[in-house]
Amino acid sequence: MLTKAPLVSLIVPVYNALPYLPDLLDSIDNQGLTDREFQVVLIDDGSTDGSSGVLDRFRRDRRNVQVLTQPNSGWPGMPRNRGLDVATGRWVFFADVDDYLVPRGLAELVRFGDQQAAEIVIPRVLRCGTRSGRRKFVSTQPSITKRQAFRTFTPHKLIDRQLIEANDLRFPEGEIRLEDGILLSRCYLLADKISVLADQDYYFFRGREDGQNISSRRIVPEAYVASLEKIAANVHELSRGPAMTRALIAEIIRRKVLRFYLPTRFPQYDSGRQAEWLNAHGAFLTKHADSAVRARLSEPRQRLLDCIIAGDVAAVRTEIQLQA
Repeated sequence: MLTKAPLVSLIVPVYNALPYLPDLLDSIDNQGLTDREFQVVLIDDGSTDGSSGVLDRFRRDRRNVQVLTQPNSGWPGMPRNRGLDVATGRWVFFADVDDYLVPRGLAELVRFGDQQAAEIVIPRVLRCGTRSGRRKFVSTQPSITKRQAFRTFTPHKLIDRQLIEANDLRFPEGEIRLEDGILLSRCYLLADKISVLADQDYYFFRGREDGQNISSRRIVPEAYVASLEKIAANVHELSRGPAMTRALIAEIIRRKVLRFYLPTRFPQYDSGRQAEWLNAHGAFLTKHADSAVRARLSEPRQRLLDCIIAGDVAAVRTEIQLQA
């Protein structure tokens, strides 16, 4: 057992993670931190594929590794919270079991976070495997705005554990979309300084060939928008003024609403699903997209909002074609 508080606690939910788990565990052994500096908390969320045995063997010779076991919860929120309950590090980092870290990545993130006196450090992330998309950040920045931070709600961040504990923060539990965004949005809003370390890729965000990433499951529009409402509520509660509120709500709309209306996405839905999204998004936009928020969006995007709010599928499809 550790006798001194470590620099960082790594928290990883594990569920039926083979054959990806060994890559993550190998990367954990190469983080440039001693046992005293580094706590690893692996939460076996009821695995049935042999992952439990791999975790037991990994723990056996490593005094800084804890493996917690529980019945399957079906979603990452509960196991991450169990990890937080036993974490003792000055920093915490959340990783997914499908992914892996660059050698010495955590040591460098901790060094940079301490150097900058930051409360959150966002690492440069490379999407690989079946994941696609551009890097959110490509240059190191000692301090970024909350609007910039709202570009990424994935949980793979280095966070000052005191920020979490002092504000009684935990992930929502149960099958809740954007559960990481609900927590991260509060962290961002409460933090006084958020930094980005991007001189190299620090985290490899990997899509599974078997399609078993939780994020690849079919999205229920009403439930998804219910999570957006919680993120918007965090903004209204914790924002530091009207200008910030408008900027952050506009960012939510830009990144978490309008991404469903790309030419490669919305036209591919059947008519019933298109109607579901228009109903769910229309209610959200009617509530949150006032004139001050809309002014922060481009004119084509404002036109698209009008079509969504009106629930006019044909007009939405036309506007998408015009903007393609």
